[in-house]
Amino acid sequence: MEPTYLEGGLNFFCLMGEQGVHIFLIASGFGLATSWWKIYQKNQKNPNIIALIPFWKRRLFRIFPLYWMAHGLALLIYWINPKWVPFGQEVWTQGGLTIAAAIFASLTTLRNFIMPFYTFLNGAWWYVGLIVQLYFIFPFLIRWGKRWGWQNLLISSIIISLLYRGLIVFLPLSDSVIDRLLRGAFFPSRLFEFVLGIVLAIALLERNSLSEPLLNWSRNLLFQRRWLGILIIIWGLGLAGDWASEETFMALRIHADFFLGIGEFFALFQLLNYLPALKRWLNPIGGTSYGIYLIHMNLETFLWVAMGFISFYWLRLFVVIAIACLLGGLFDLAGNWMIKQGLKNTPLSS
Repeated sequence: MEPTYLEGGLNFFCLMGEQGVHIFLIASGFGLATSWWKIYQKNQKNPNIIALIPFWKRRLFRIFPLYWMAHGLALLIYWINPKWVPFGQEVWTQGGLTIAAAIFASLTTLRNFIMPFYTFLNGAWWYVGLIVQLYFIFPFLIRWGKRWGWQNLLISSIIISLLYRGLIVFLPLSDSVIDRLLRGAFFPSRLFEFVLGIVLAIALLERNSLSEPLLNWSRNLLFQRRWLGILIIIWGLGLAGDWASEETFMALRIHADFFLGIGEFFALFQLLNYLPALKRWLNPIGGTSYGIYLIHMNLETFLWVAMGFISFYWLRLFVVIAIACLLGGLFDLAGNWMIKQGLKNTPLSS
């Protein structure tokens, strides 16, 4: 194999990292719906399908403390060497009031709606704002599904997401703003993937759901191997649309995330079913993925400088990613332990 092909393959592999958002969005909807369904089944006579305040309290408690701790780490790294935190550098030159506003917007996830603050401190934290929005609307999505049907919910989410994404693409906005809005600054852009996870959970858990053709078909995609080839093609089409949109074919971005989400999640689900040994390897990463996600960008920047003695680019990249994942996992475990110890007896932690 020529070195150019090897390098091309490694580049392709590295580009796959950002595609993990699709899996996490679907998995989030899947996990939340599974938890809700198990609770609801214990007390179906309760007219309150899902309790809003207790649900929001539990979810936000799981999101924000570790997120705020990640801010402390990012600010510490910036204090040590500003060059190691290159995200949103322009904010630091605009005075104390702007800096305070940027920190507040980031801590509250309002950064998603304020473009000058969108990348401040860490360019990946937009996902926290997105998932907070999805957590807020989750109870209403459940009520929608229970009242009008899960198939109706799924179809409606497709329509809403497509209309929103189409509107964003054809509005006279800059490419960077379009990219951020499509990526998920505001939840309608990624609503379908989240709802797909919810519907898949219901399709697996609720027997009556199989009377809805779309849910029955979705269940088949999870388990029937004959669909695997089609799923890979769907994923490839999504990837092609996503990459082509970077070459000014922005309209292809409208459907790209749909295809990527469907192809990635269903194919991975099937792969784990047929190769269960992989689960043992993925579980440690999955269990600490939030901590890894929160700080990997800030760690990788200064680790890249620190690993400068490694001359071979790909070895250096592998070492940096491996250390960042290890430290991110430790951050997740240590942070959650501290949160549980410090807030063990507070009402919020119950």
